[in-house]
Amino acid sequence: MLDRFIDFLNDHTPLASPLGRVVVIAALFGLAWLVSRSAASIAHRVLAWHDRRQEDVEELRLGEKIAAIKRRETSVAIVRASIAYVAFGIAAVLSVAQLTGGVDRLATIAGGVFAVLVGAFIAQRFLIDVVAGFAMFVEHWYSVGDTIVVHSNQELQGVVEDLSLRRTRLRTVTGEVINVNNSSITAVRVIPSGAKELALELYVSDRAEAEGLIAAVSRMVPEGPTTFIRRPWIEQIEELAPGLVRMTVRASVAVGREWLAESFFPVLLKERAHDGLLVHGPIILTVDERAIRSFARASAATRWSQRRLERARDAA
Repeated sequence: MLDRFIDFLNDHTPLASPLGRVVVIAALFGLAWLVSRSAASIAHRVLAWHDRRQEDVEELRLGEKIAAIKRRETSVAIVRASIAYVAFGIAAVLSVAQLTGGVDRLATIAGGVFAVLVGAFIAQRFLIDVVAGFAMFVEHWYSVGDTIVVHSNQELQGVVEDLSLRRTRLRTVTGEVINVNNSSITAVRVIPSGAKELALELYVSDRAEAEGLIAAVSRMVPEGPTTFIRRPWIEQIEELAPGLVRMTVRASVAVGREWLAESFFPVLLKERAHDGLLVHGPIILTVDERAIRSFARASAATRWSQRRLERARDAA
């Protein structure tokens, strides 16, 4: 029976072309319409039967009944629409087969078109990655060995182990290897020194005791390429008032292990400090010499522009 149907669709209709093709196409869409209507009718009958069965089996509260009815009607609507889409989709494909000379010829054409589309999709993805990689290489976004933070679908950070025009390979501080398509990279943050430089400001009541505390705690923390690259050290001390000293402690940690300086080291300080020694802090600040110079230039330019504007107003 299926072979007869295929022959019927392969331009073996009793009616002459093009009238025969028109009749077949109309019949296909009519059959699809009947299938969709039958699906809707069957779905409504199943829903009504299920409602009667629920009334006989159990007594539900009004809210639960309404919620159950909504869920069932939603499911029925989705199934009904899916059947209609499939039926009309098959009718459309078979109609195209009639116009192109039969199902066999359509299968050959569809196979070739599918292969071309797959090849074009693969080539498009490859070319997009290559163009993005070439642009980043020419503009020198980053190099092998740089510590970077990549903004893609999510934030990724690590050391660039290898890169090509198509992808960038990162190694995280935990040892994981991440390959990122260049076309998916929307932004890159480069850590110039390869480590995060942090400053901790402390306000203490006794200078000598605080210096001893910081030295003792600094000897306790780990030191290495993936932890504290350099143990915390005192950079600046300023006497503000009798019994009040501001101390700036610097720390250099691996990217991704900022929590060592932001929480681990301060917690150790607070746990080992005597009562009343820590007046306030520590306050955590990120330190970057280039950023300091850039913002200094920006603020100087702003002050200069403001002075020129004030002089122009005075002259007027």
